[in-house]
Amino acid sequence: MKPTKILNLISIASAVAVIGFFVIQLMVGNGLPAPTSGLNIILLQPGLAIILFLSAIPMIRYRGKLKQFAEKKGKRPKPVDPTYAIRTIALAKSISLTGSVFAGWHAAILVYQLLAPQTIAVVGPILGTLGALSMTVVGLVVENLFRIPPDQERDSA
Repeated sequence: MKPTKILNLISIASAVAVIGFFVIQLMVGNGLPAPTSGLNIILLQPGLAIILFLSAIPMIRYRGKLKQFAEKKGKRPKPVDPTYAIRTIALAKSISLTGSVFAGWHAAILVYQLLAPQTIAVVGPILGTLGALSMTVVGLVVENLFRIPPDQERDSA
């Protein structure tokens, strides 16, 4: 699996923000109410980021014990289960991609709310954007935690 590139996440969020803004304008122009960020999605996004971070704790412990082993202060640690690692990496990648989509959507709602003649509520879209950004950042961090570190000794092969 290729690592997620930050430029791809930024381009996804930007595209969703631009398209979302025009969709919101079209919806409101046809008499539909302006979309808002619901409380459930605002709470769900940081919750998913926390769950993903908690699933990376075994790798954080493994890396700490591996560092102690490299400094000759302990025995070689047991590696993390490969199936668990692959599932966690897939979850991290999907959460970072989903977070960038939601960040774009919430940003579109926020921009529309700020440009509207009557501002309904901007706290929800701001919290939604922050929650989506937390998903994206935690997804990238966890994905990088599970990367295979380069070999210390190149001649040992």
